[in-house]
Amino acid sequence: MRRNIRMFWTANEAERRGYVACLRCCPNSLTPAEKAIKAILEYIEDHLDETVTLGTLSNVALLSPHHLQEVFKRIVGLSPKAFCDARRFARFKQNLRSGRSIAAACYEVGYGSSRALYERTSKNMGMTPFMYLRGGHGVRIQYSITRAVRDTVLIAWTRVGLCAVLPGEEPNALIRDLRNEFPKADIRHKSSARWKFAVRSCRVEDPLLCRLPLVLRMRIFQARVWNTIASSSA
Repeated sequence: MRRNIRMFWTANEAERRGYVACLRCCPNSLTPAEKAIKAILEYIEDHLDETVTLGTLSNVALLSPHHLQEVFKRIVGLSPKAFCDARRFARFKQNLRSGRSIAAACYEVGYGSSRALYERTSKNMGMTPFMYLRGGHGVRIQYSITRAVRDTVLIAWTRVGLCAVLPGEEPNALIRDLRNEFPKADIRHKSSARWKFAVRSCRVEDPLLCRLPLVLRMRIFQARVWNTIASSSA
């Protein structure tokens, strides 16, 4: 009834007046599902140099492998393997940019051999690792910028495949980041409605992700965009 309702501008104001958060939905703390997903995301990030199995992740999340697979895919939008592959690939590129050799960067992210590396990364990198290490020398890169609900996303590709997914806020800053990543490439703008649709579809996230740290949510978004565009280009 209306006489039993009190309205406050903020949760802090309500708490100062003696009210407490709902003990059932726990709005000020992570739910068990959110805690499980957060633990899995952090475990994957810390163990990219190892073989991460569904059984291992189920022990981390304290869920059965089957239940974990369903919960993770429903909330994150990717299977644990697809997310792990995306993060491993992102770390591999980061290692190359930091000055590591291809072989060192390869083993540090769990690729068993250079052959396995080339098979898995050449298409998703838009070029060979050697060409990437040379700053994209001789490669033509086209990019498209899409404004999402909360930020901006730059998608870049070559004739081989996708080479960059850069989320941020300011378009010019994203273009600078792309040129810094590929300083010797021929970089040109090209609008693409196809990529814009993919980005917007990935921007829709499960409400259970909203209270996770922003860095984890950004990794999920980046992995989803990469997976969606790479799959549509296959």
